[in-house]
Amino acid sequence: MKKPDEIMADYLLKGGKMLSKACNACGSPLFEYKGETLCVVCAEQGGEITEAPAARAPNEAPPAPELPTPAGSGVSALAEELDRTLVYLCERIRSEARAEDCLMLMECVAQGIEVRRHL
Repeated sequence: MKKPDEIMADYLLKGGKMLSKACNACGSPLFEYKGETLCVVCAEQGGEITEAPAARAPNEAPPAPELPTPAGSGVSALAEELDRTLVYLCERIRSEARAEDCLMLMECVAQGIEVRRHL
């Protein structure tokens, strides 16, 4: 069975966006993936899939993101989002106490850099 960090890294590489909200069941960050907000860890491990607490009305403005959202779309927007994700992972590495978790995050960053080179 995959570790939560491995599952999250896979979804980041698939284009998922890690959110600042946490899953009520397992405590992992929620992800936005293919238009849905869910806990990818619970989804992969066969647990309860946790949706976002409340959906917005169709014409309601989304909450302000921590970092600005790329204005365009396509490859440049993907590259910018990947850059922000890589910075976030590097920040997590600095505060990680467990060596094995630090190594996993570093591997995710290395894979992200490799993907970034191809964009």
